[in-house]
Amino acid sequence: MRLLPKLILLTFLGIFIPLFASIFINDTFLSILLGLFIVVITTLLIFLFLKPLKNLIKASENLGNGNFNQRVDIRSGDEFESVGKSFNLMADKISQTFQTLEKDKDIATSEKSKMEEVLSSIIDGIVVIDFNKNILLSNKTASEITGYTQSEILGKPIDQLIHLFDDKEEIYSKTYCQINFNNSAKLVGKNGKQTKINLVTVQAGQSLHSNLYCILILHDLSKEEELERMKLDFISMASHELKTPLTSIIGYLSVFTQENQNKVPKEELELIKRSLISAQQLLTLIQNILNVNKIEDEKMSVTIEQTDYVKVLSKAIDDLKPQANQKNILLSLTLPQQPVPKVLADPVRIGEVLTNLLANAINYTNPGGKVEISLNLSPNEITTTVSDTGIGIPKEAIPHLFNKFFRVSNQTQQANKGTGLGLYISKSIVEKHHGKVWVESEPGKGSQFSFTLPIVTISSGVINANIFSNEVIQAGALNYS
Repeated sequence: MRLLPKLILLTFLGIFIPLFASIFINDTFLSILLGLFIVVITTLLIFLFLKPLKNLIKASENLGNGNFNQRVDIRSGDEFESVGKSFNLMADKISQTFQTLEKDKDIATSEKSKMEEVLSSIIDGIVVIDFNKNILLSNKTASEITGYTQSEILGKPIDQLIHLFDDKEEIYSKTYCQINFNNSAKLVGKNGKQTKINLVTVQAGQSLHSNLYCILILHDLSKEEELERMKLDFISMASHELKTPLTSIIGYLSVFTQENQNKVPKEELELIKRSLISAQQLLTLIQNILNVNKIEDEKMSVTIEQTDYVKVLSKAIDDLKPQANQKNILLSLTLPQQPVPKVLADPVRIGEVLTNLLANAINYTNPGGKVEISLNLSPNEITTTVSDTGIGIPKEAIPHLFNKFFRVSNQTQQANKGTGLGLYISKSIVEKHHGKVWVESEPGKGSQFSFTLPIVTISSGVINANIFSNEVIQAGALNYS
């Protein structure tokens, strides 16, 4: 029976039957008894009719409390039964959806665990920020570098927690996240903790849906610097220990050669001379290694003084002439017509620069060629150029020439082996003098290495007061390091 006929029946029992009884039954007692009977019957019918509704309400409450297996069994043949079937269908769909969500949750949890495990295994710090510059994600290494735990850092603005400095200026996220950034910087984290890092940034998908804006990769340089320091200390110690006995060997060989020019057969004397040359080359190598160590340790010093530059140039020419003569190379010095002024320089260090450049020019110039030193004067500086007619330098190698240990890979240069330290040291020395060094070359047409030095200019008794980093240089010597 449908619900509407049931309601009509209840209405008939509750209203019309008492009304008919009052009209047709004159006995008051029977009328009361009939009324009570109808009330009881009506109540029972209401209870029976509404029981499915009660079951639906209870089932809905259980479903709302998370019991997705809750179902109702209503066989009343009316609208309640239809609602019950609809409820069961809805519960089935909710249960399936919940099961899918649980599976997705398990998958997401598993993927998150994998991602966290991967991030924790990365030796570099990883920090991910959103479009509001808030930190979305960081790994264990990032916590070690910054000093912040993940609970302290997540959801916080990165510029308030992590401060990055390039030299003395702070770099903000609006700068290093606008482009793919790759540069060393000093990171200041929790409680002022400082760490030298190499910062690499990668712009994320730039999707508003993902809310991923920028990924920071923090590479800790402190451990590498410590290892580099240990390596340099070892090299310095070993080089010092080698230098002392080698100097003695060179001294003994030099004395023996001078005192036995006419006492030892020519062939044997030639062997002694070759041994002396090899020992001198080895001493030069050791000295270069010590100089590199000083440069890396920022202990390379120059003694700045008013220097007669022509004397320094002439000495370098005289020292390298024997080597040039062996290859029949013309080694010359071309001076300008006007007098060459004194320069502010360390004559010993600049002598090393000239020796390196001239030796390279001779080594890479074929027999019968020419190597020339020329000068160009300007009001505040003098430019020295060492030109040769040698084999030249490939274009792709020029940007790397002044790098430490760099050697040009060229079959025509295989016979001229070097350490790749001379130009690196020369560049460092020139820069200590606040000069610059550069090269122009073309394969098969020779090379021109040039560097600048400041000229001595006296104004009000002060010599080039602004050249050496606010050091006031009086007429005399100055140690600059």
